[in-house]
Parts: sequence; C-alpha cells; structure tokens
Amino acid sequence: MHIGTTLKIQLEGSQSRLTSELIGVDEGNYLIINMPPIQSMGNAASSIYKGSSIVVRYVHKGTIYGFKSRIKHFITTPVKLIFIDYPKKIENQNLRTHKRIDCHLPANVKIADNTVEGSVTDISKEGCQFTVKMVKLEDNVDQLQIDNEIVVSFQLPGVEQKLTITGKQKSIKKDTYNVNIGVLFSDMGIEVQEKLYDFLSTGEA
Repeated sequence: MHIGTTLKIQLEGSQSRLTSELIGVDEGNYLIINMPPIQSMGNAASSIYKGSSIVVRYVHKGTIYGFKSRIKHFITTPVKLIFIDYPKKIENQNLRTHKRIDCHLPANVKIADNTVEGSVTDISKEGCQFTVKMVKLEDNVDQLQIDNEIVVSFQLPGVEQKLTITGKQKSIKKDTYNVNIGVLFSDMGIEVQEKLYDFLSTGEA
C-alpha cells in the first residue's frame, strides 16, 4: 500500500463503503487517510471518534486487501484527516483462479488508439473473452499480440455505467468470421471490482 492508494472504508455501525485515500504512513504506528466528504457519509459521520472501529479495503494488482483498525485521532482543520492504528494483519483475497461464466455483454475494447465494438462472451474475476467480427478488426490486426495491453469496457445488467478494466491479451483465436481475444485483467478500481464480483456471484463464479 502506497501513498495515494484509493481506499474503501467502512465505519463502525455502518454498511456503507466510503471512498478515501491514503495520505501518510508512520510505519508501525498509524496511517493517515482523507476523511470522506460529509455529504457522502450520512449517519456514518457519527462513528468518527477516537477508538471507533474501521474496516479498510483496497485493490493492488488484481487482489483485494483488507484490514480492521481503530480511529486513533482525527482533525478537521486545516484539512479533514483521520489517523488510524497501523494494521497488525492485512488479509488478501486473490481471486485469479475462478471459473468463467458464459454471457453476452455489449462491450468494446481499446487497442492502441482504436476502439472496436464487440461483446464479452465469458467472464470471471480474473479475465474475460472478447469476441469481435473479423471485418471490424481490419485496421487493428497488427495490434493483436500476446501480452499487449488492452482496455475492455462492458455493460452489466442493472448497472447504468460501463465498467472499464485494463488487461493483457493472453490468447488470440481467429475463425472465418470472428476473433476471440482472451484477456487477463491487470488493473481495475475497487468500485469496478465490487460491481463485477456482485454480478459473478449470481452465476456462482
């Protein structure tokens, strides 16, 4: 965890996950994080006091990390900051070994500076398969190389905004009409990860 890491925090007695950021570290003693905007906190604001518990989660290289801590101190001027106890134990949940589920999600990929429309035809917590008509790739065939970066955007049922994830091309299979690109996810925000995992949980992936 490094300075500037985006954090999701859950305050004592609240189910809401609020967005924060790691501002400073005194190793072994405390972490300093941004206090979320008051308007986003609702009733959770009353849980900001010395000694109250806090759960912190963040994503690094496809793995969710989390730990429990307590609020050590907080200030509101000149900036709003929360000081929390340095974590004694950080747990991780590496979810790169889960099976994929079949689906048909409207999607596009960005290869170099070109955007190509297609669909995600299977997906897991570690990657997906993007399928596109061969004719749509005529100007981008040279960019289909193993381990080249690719950015995938797709729409989940019931989710208004598209999810965007950066990954690597890990397999490229062509037939007469289609190209299937196997993508290994390498970078996604925690909000994107939570929405994807919620979707996959309905398919027991």
